[in-house]
Amino acid sequence: MDNNNLNQNNLMENQTTTPSVEQLNSGYASFPTTNQTNEVVNSTENTTPKKKNPIIIFGIFLAVAIILVVTLFFENNGGSFNSSNLIKEDTKTLIVYFSHDGENYGKNLNIENKKVLTVGNTEIMAKRIADFIDADLYEIEPAVAYPTDLDELYTATKVEYNKNVYPNIKEEIDNLDDYDVVFIGYPIWHASYPQIIKTFVRDNKSVLQNKIIVPFNTHAGSGSAGTYKKLFSLIGCSDNKGLNGLAINGTEVESSDKTIRNWLKGIGYKIK
Repeated sequence: MDNNNLNQNNLMENQTTTPSVEQLNSGYASFPTTNQTNEVVNSTENTTPKKKNPIIIFGIFLAVAIILVVTLFFENNGGSFNSSNLIKEDTKTLIVYFSHDGENYGKNLNIENKKVLTVGNTEIMAKRIADFIDADLYEIEPAVAYPTDLDELYTATKVEYNKNVYPNIKEEIDNLDDYDVVFIGYPIWHASYPQIIKTFVRDNKSVLQNKIIVPFNTHAGSGSAGTYKKLFSLIGCSDNKGLNGLAINGTEVESSDKTIRNWLKGIGYKIK
């Protein structure tokens, strides 16, 4: 299962069962006010104040609204590029994922709803994706297993994050170059992807740079936590090789088939 969302107080599965910490961005815009007082043209003649053209005012507000919408879109999608023509009939796809099972919180991080997952939320999501597009799977497994207790998991992963530790992977992949598209999935821990994702990228960076990259994640309320753009940057892939990702709350993964299908269609896949 995935301990996703490691909160600063509690580790939460970013898939909603794992504790995770992830908080996002916001933006705003302001407009100048106008002086509506009359102006004296000369000593004998006053002019009435000029009225603002309502069409111009509407245009300004519309332009600002568009800018805000675009800004929020790129924040939520990590600045990713969506081009359905990158996916072909003979495209070979690999779903790479890291997931964590064990003790997790339930919906809204309620400690009373804490339960033990036998399958991590990110693993469930990864397998749904693979089934829908007939892709292969590769699980990133740590050489040393993470604790299943939430408090212990929080402590261990916080140390990794603060010290920028690269956990060893149990079994490295040896056929990554066979694929055209690589999905990379993870829970959100400490407002980021788990450190072991950085290990995977470090060990396969030269190959990943030539692939189309599609991120996805589970969380406990933080969405992607801005990790997609960070992942593309970490890999060093060009803008037209990073497709729009998908973030799903861990508690909703098992009921999100329609959402996953629509996302896959949106990036160019034909669903089985």
